[in-house]
This record gives sequence, C-alpha cells and structure tokens, in this order.
Amino acid sequence: MKNIDIAQIIKNVKSREFYYNCEIPMGYVDGYPVLSIKNSKLCLTIPFLKYKITGEVDKTLVYPIKYLITVSVSDEKIVGFEDLSFDPLFRKVDFDKPIGFFRHDAVKKYNKHEFKEKRAELYNMYSKTAMAILYNAPYSEGEDNQFKDLFNIMLEPCLTPIYKAIDKDFSDKYLK
Repeated sequence: MKNIDIAQIIKNVKSREFYYNCEIPMGYVDGYPVLSIKNSKLCLTIPFLKYKITGEVDKTLVYPIKYLITVSVSDEKIVGFEDLSFDPLFRKVDFDKPIGFFRHDAVKKYNKHEFKEKRAELYNMYSKTAMAILYNAPYSEGEDNQFKDLFNIMLEPCLTPIYKAIDKDFSDKYLK
C-alpha cells in the first residue's frame, strides 16, 4: 500500500513540464482540490484561481476558478486540463472580475501560522480520504465529518457555486 500525500501530488503536478505548457498565467495559484472517481480511478482535480492584494486587511480580492488540472491519484498521471472560459457552463462568468474577499469570516480568527496549520490539517484529511478510497484504509465517520468541517471552514464562500458546477458529487458530499 503506497502512502498518498495529496499536498505532494499537487507540488509534483506544478513541477511538471505539462503544467508549464498549460500556460496558466503568473499569479494563479492552486485552490483546494476535488476528489472524484473517473472510470473507476480516484482522481484529483486541482483548481487554479488568482488573488489580488489590495493593501487592506482581509480585502484580498478572490477571482473565479479558471483552470483545472486533473490527475489520477494512484499513479499521478495527468488525465485532464480545462480552461473554464471555454466551457459553456461558465460562459457568463467574468474571470477578470473579483467575486469575493479573502479572508472570509470563518478564517479571520486565525493568524498566518494557525491558517497554515489548518491548511495542512485539511490536506492531511484529503490524504486520509484518498487512502480510504484507494486501499480501504481505516476511515471513520468522525474523520469524514472532520474533513467536511475543515473544507467548509477553509473554502472561500464565494467559490462554492463554482465547486458545485465543477463536481456535483463532491460538492453534495462535502459542502454544507
């Protein structure tokens, strides 16, 4: 049984030639990924969006997710790339217009160090979930609830509709 580290998979994807060939513009960063089953394989869809610092505390602009890279978790094979500006479902989205602010109310209470710890905790929960799906590793309802709670705390509320459009099954299970 191979250990799954979702944060490392994301780093690996971003260090590959494929990522650079996608020509995702500078300033785009990875958001929280989506776990899904595609053709009986567990996949990780990594969204990319941009933020713009305004100079005001808790007023960093959040823009819509524009790009998606999907990777098979077990072998880290890249299986998809999407530019949502070409997806008919997103035809009315203005990707150059901010949709919200960071930091949202649920994370304002955390300082930078605490925020990083929560983010690492969330990625650990992604990894545990992936291990449970791939290898039937122990995973309790409490851990599933912890993942849901952390995901909902960390995700900017303005991104919720986009997550719902990207993957209904993941959203139905993990978004409150």
